[in-house]
Amino acid sequence: MKIHKIVLTESADQCLLNIAEYIALDSPVRAETFIEEIVESLTGTLSVFPLAGKVYEEMEAKIEIRSLPYKNYVSFYRVRNDVVEILFIFNSAQNIKNILASMGNPLT
Repeated sequence: MKIHKIVLTESADQCLLNIAEYIALDSPVRAETFIEEIVESLTGTLSVFPLAGKVYEEMEAKIEIRSLPYKNYVSFYRVRNDVVEILFIFNSAQNIKNILASMGNPLT
């Protein structure tokens, strides 16, 4: 079985920081453990099954972007050879299309 390397991009790191800060308003301990859960879930799944997520077709992109849910969050990633790059992680209740559009659609 081929194992893919998982890379968290700078934008994914920032998303995780934002999630942790939000959760920490209620529980700093839970914020830390929840971020660990997200990262462990992503790395555990995508290192073995990089195509597990569905292709994200909500926005036009020049590269194939996939999305994978975890609880109330959704991660966006791309696969390049043996590397899975985690691009963004958002709360699924957010208007993801608008967020990406406000960022100048970084998926293109």
